[in-house]
Amino acid sequence: MTFGLLVGVIGSLPLVFAALPDPAVRPGSALLVWAVLGVGAYPVLVVIGRWYVVRAERNERDAVQRDEGARR
Repeated sequence: MTFGLLVGVIGSLPLVFAALPDPAVRPGSALLVWAVLGVGAYPVLVVIGRWYVVRAERNERDAVQRDEGARR
């Protein structure tokens, strides 16, 4: 699920950038591309990564609890 979310968000960026005007015609669009890649993409990656880590830790905690319950 995390990989699908990552592909959906980050993988769609080339399509978004293709819809922008050509940087040779409008130089400001190149700045927009770099701003999205340099500033906008990293918070999304951090949020997705944090969400994944929280889910993984919860799964580990649940597995330990099940294991301890099976030993009793």
